[in-house]
Amino acid sequence: MKFLFSTIGQKVQIAISGILFSIFLLFHLFNNLVLFLGAEKFNNMVDFLKSIHLFIRILEIGLLIIILLHIINAIKVTIQNKNSNNGKYAVSTNTATINSKTMIWSGLIILLFFFMHLKYFWYTFQNMSINSNFFKIVLKNEFGFLGHPPTAVFYIIAIILIATHLKHGFLSSFKTLGLSKKHRYNLIQYIGFVFWGLIPLGFITIIIAIQTGFIK
Repeated sequence: MKFLFSTIGQKVQIAISGILFSIFLLFHLFNNLVLFLGAEKFNNMVDFLKSIHLFIRILEIGLLIIILLHIINAIKVTIQNKNSNNGKYAVSTNTATINSKTMIWSGLIILLFFFMHLKYFWYTFQNMSINSNFFKIVLKNEFGFLGHPPTAVFYIIAIILIATHLKHGFLSSFKTLGLSKKHRYNLIQYIGFVFWGLIPLGFITIIIAIQTGFIK
């Protein structure tokens, strides 16, 4: 238990929670890609998720704990690093980048994006009954929804920030866990590209498809 609250322990918690959140993004993307299959398929998928409401609630609570652990430990480690004047975020001084030095700020912007996403999508969906038109809600041309051009632009910017956050954080996580040995490094880079490159690109593609009318 003492280890978990040490500086190294906090970095390990950041690494593990970050990896788990990356896995969540992968499944979240799969759900969102159903939008390409049309309103009926998407509405049926949301109806199914509502039918296993209790299981989804457990997963959501777990996700909330993961996010809170990640944020709290990231802030603690950042403050400790600044106090010790080494300015590191689970990487050595020689490999520190602008991304690593600004992780806390990009993380706070991403947190604001999550609050907005929860308010306009998660909360809205929670108050809708089974057999509602969830597809139509996603495509609404109103602030907070993906049919609204300014909101779409904000979402794309936020997703790009998430991608830069993940690019640094994913590799740093494996370094923190001691799994980035030279013979594994290329494999980890390829896996990392899926999470910081392909997954954000998938979300951006969905937004652009909605704005161009490909998804309608």
